[in-house]
Amino acid sequence: MVRLVVTDFATREDNEAFYLKDDFDISQKMFTYDSFKKHSVYLSKYEVTNTIYSLNLLSREHLKKNQLLVYITDSEYFILFNHKTVYSAKINQNFITDDIIKSILITKHIAMLSSGGSIERYYYVISAKYKSAVENILKQNTKNEKHEEIAQSLGNIEELVKPLNELDSFKSHFGKNIFLLFFTTLVVWVMFFGLDLVTKKYIYKEPLEKLKREIKIEKRLIQRQKILLTRTNKKYKELTECITPFEVKND
Repeated sequence: MVRLVVTDFATREDNEAFYLKDDFDISQKMFTYDSFKKHSVYLSKYEVTNTIYSLNLLSREHLKKNQLLVYITDSEYFILFNHKTVYSAKINQNFITDDIIKSILITKHIAMLSSGGSIERYYYVISAKYKSAVENILKQNTKNEKHEEIAQSLGNIEELVKPLNELDSFKSHFGKNIFLLFFTTLVVWVMFFGLDLVTKKYIYKEPLEKLKREIKIEKRLIQRQKILLTRTNKKYKELTECITPFEVKND
């Protein structure tokens, strides 16, 4: 199950006053990061098993500036403008139609104030048991002066949250940081030390310049040997020329 929560409350007290019910006396702080900015929210310990994403980050990811996002669940109604929560309300399941229509009227008022009197589009995301009925109520009550439907679905939550960062608890976030630190350390070690060790042990080859230098030295030695051989042959010839050949006389 995917669940969206607002993450722009200034303090824990503001969050709990709006978000937590009376039976949620024990809460857990969860957080997500976007461009190194921390967004936190306090949730009931009974809700931490759900996959939880930030509604404000969802708005920032998919909507431009000066656009509205309406988010409706079975029990809550949110309005976001410029990625900030500007209105929220509880929905009573016994008076769901009345509560939603009241919230829609508030939405129109906020939209007209923020847009200078003209409303071009309502973007909405609905995660409710009676999604089709709630969607129809929203569309019918948000028509413009030309009686045109201007409410447009942003899409399914499961698809919308894919590029977002899931909210973490302190324990899970600490575990991820340890893994990232270990992985980064391993990559740095391989780059600066590991490659040299592997190269020297398995694929090291003598530098070509060293081989060329050795060949040059060998050529010099051969040349010296040739010179010595020539000198030796010359001396031998000089010595042998002054020797009279011995002739053996026959009787």
